[in-house]
Amino acid sequence: MNVETIRACVIDDHEATMIGLEVGMHREGKVYGVTFAGMAPTVDALLKAGRGICDVVALDLQLADGSRPGENTARLITAGYKVLVFTSGDNQAYLQEALASGALGVSLKSEPLSWTFDKLRRVAAGETIDNLELASAIEVDIQFVEANLSEREKECLALYATGFGQAQVARRMNIAASTVKTNIDRIREKFEAAGRPADTKVDLYIRAVEDGIIPPPQPKRKRAWPPKEVGQ
Repeated sequence: MNVETIRACVIDDHEATMIGLEVGMHREGKVYGVTFAGMAPTVDALLKAGRGICDVVALDLQLADGSRPGENTARLITAGYKVLVFTSGDNQAYLQEALASGALGVSLKSEPLSWTFDKLRRVAAGETIDNLELASAIEVDIQFVEANLSEREKECLALYATGFGQAQVARRMNIAASTVKTNIDRIREKFEAAGRPADTKVDLYIRAVEDGIIPPPQPKRKRAWPPKEVGQ
């Protein structure tokens, strides 16, 4: 395969992922015209290392510093980098946020590395990758618009879905408990009409996470130990 070589960086704070990508790029990346330019656990770390370090960045959506994927994507693009989302695919709201902010494609961590290398090269060339993950994220966005929750309904859903009882929600929102029940019933009706039923409190929690109304649960992570960081 005779292709122009591009430089790729990876932003991820999972040690196994970083080691796997680094080894894979050194071993197979050159076949796909991809060279390893470095890794960083955060966007801040990469940007502090300077500009023009690479042509494309593989960006993990959930980083231990608590940064938002949309903001991370926008900052990288402003700095002149193309962005490929590199994810396990378990958070549609985060995926949607990154794509809306300018990421050009998605590569799942479960995919063969050769697929990721090919997508990195294509994104570096400015190509938008049309894939199932992108279509799924757009579908979630359309469904959210159809649900059409008001700001007060979102506030009510966020409180109720994260564990507060109706009386507690009422006190925090300074409304009657009966109004809280009415809001919850209306929220369920709107999700049902959008083809996304939420019959239980757990269902409501899932819908709230999917649409970015509340953040997803954050797993406890050990301190990242990148095998090679940008600038080292």
